[in-house]
Parts: sequence; structure tokens; C-alpha cells
Amino acid sequence: MSGNSPNKPYKKRASGFYPGLWVLFAGFLYFFSANTASSQCIGFARAIVKPELAPYIHDGNYNAALLGEGETIILQKTVFQGQKYRIVVKGVPELPPLRFRIMDADQIIFDNANHDFAPKWDFIAEITRTLSVEVSITEDEDEDSLKSGCIAVLVGIKPE
Repeated sequence: MSGNSPNKPYKKRASGFYPGLWVLFAGFLYFFSANTASSQCIGFARAIVKPELAPYIHDGNYNAALLGEGETIILQKTVFQGQKYRIVVKGVPELPPLRFRIMDADQIIFDNANHDFAPKWDFIAEITRTLSVEVSITEDEDEDSLKSGCIAVLVGIKPE
């Protein structure tokens, strides 16, 4: 009896390694490295950035990511009328200055580039609305090396 019978056992290749394991191994490495980087950024946000919210109370969301020079991320945040807020945007020390802008639709409400790249901004929400927090790493003058690293955006609410 020849041919492919469903009862025949799977034959190993001469190398002794199943072909599908390479794909599984590569996927595992990708997931593990991405998960480790994300965990390190969350750790940075908790240990270094969260204390800068004081005396505001952290809203519980750790917004942290790996960002490269010239890249931009946007975070949406709903703020409620009459509430006092602090937004802290910070990156690891190796990064060039971080620029962040707070926007409502297409209107810029705050731009830290106009305030010597301040890492935080305190404000009172005049109305309930969703704001966009746009964060980018400014381009360094050293064109030979592109820098990247963890950045964190945390929001605190002032207790009454």
C-alpha cells in the first residue's frame, strides 16, 4: 500500500526538527520581546513618572510605550467640567526633549514647546470633553544616531 494514508505516522525530517516549530519559535521570541519592552515601560511609568503627579491622584491608567526619535503618539482623555487635572509626560533620560500638545479637535490648548518643554501641565476643565494628548520625541541634532526609549503619559486628578 502506497500513498498518503491517514494512518501513517508523521515522519521527521532528517534534521530531527519539525518544520512548524521554527514558526512557533519565532512567534514566541517576538511576543516575549514585545511583552518585555512593554513591561519595562510600565515599570518606568510606575517608579519614575507616577510620583511626579503628587499631590494629584493617579487616574489608574499607565500609558507607556517605546517611541523613537521623530515618532508621535496620540492619547485620548476625557476630562470633566470643574475637575482639576495634571498631565505628566516624561521619557527616559537618554531621549531628546519630549514635545506634547493638548488639543480639542483642531484647536491647540497647550503646547509645552512654548514653555521650555515643561514635563507637566495643570489645568481645570472648563467643560466636559475629550482631549487629545499628542506626544513626540524632538529630533536630536546628532544625525548619526537615532534614539528611542520608553515614554509615559500619566494623568492625575486633584482631590477636593
